[in-house]
Amino acid sequence: MKKLKFLLLLLSLQACLINSGENSKISANQNNYFPKVSGIDLEGNKQELPQVFKNEFNLVIVAFKREQQTQVDTWINAITPILKEKPNLSFFEIPLIYELSTFKRFWVNNGMRFGIPDAAARKRTITVYTNRDEFFKISKMKEDEIYALLINKDGKILWSVEGVVNDKKIKDLMKVIDS
Repeated sequence: MKKLKFLLLLLSLQACLINSGENSKISANQNNYFPKVSGIDLEGNKQELPQVFKNEFNLVIVAFKREQQTQVDTWINAITPILKEKPNLSFFEIPLIYELSTFKRFWVNNGMRFGIPDAAARKRTITVYTNRDEFFKISKMKEDEIYALLINKDGKILWSVEGVVNDKKIKDLMKVIDS
């Protein structure tokens, strides 16, 4: 009976866990386009970027450090009501992490998954493990900032800004969406 309970426990845990994903190669697109990389959403699905950006407008927040989550949250709070009004706008969080071993990716993915109970938030969070130095070179981004990018369905970056949200950034974002 104990073995059966243990087996059922293992099966239950397995149903809650996602795989490790993979370290992604990175390649540059044309100027002003999001680089080609792959990642894993927190539902466990492999995602190819920028192909996953299928809406007319896709607001993408890119962060590089765990402690930047509070900055990302400012964008989540500001954009949530706007998403309800703009069906042509989607939202994604992209934690961009250095390449890691399979075990470490598994640990990070599932740690983030258990920290985000909302299925929609897990689906929009796509973790990318890649050569960050190469990403920084291609994208002209820096590790110490978060970035908000408005990207069209072809992967073209229409608008970008560094840092936490403020009223001016939202107004500028809305001008691009409404034009």
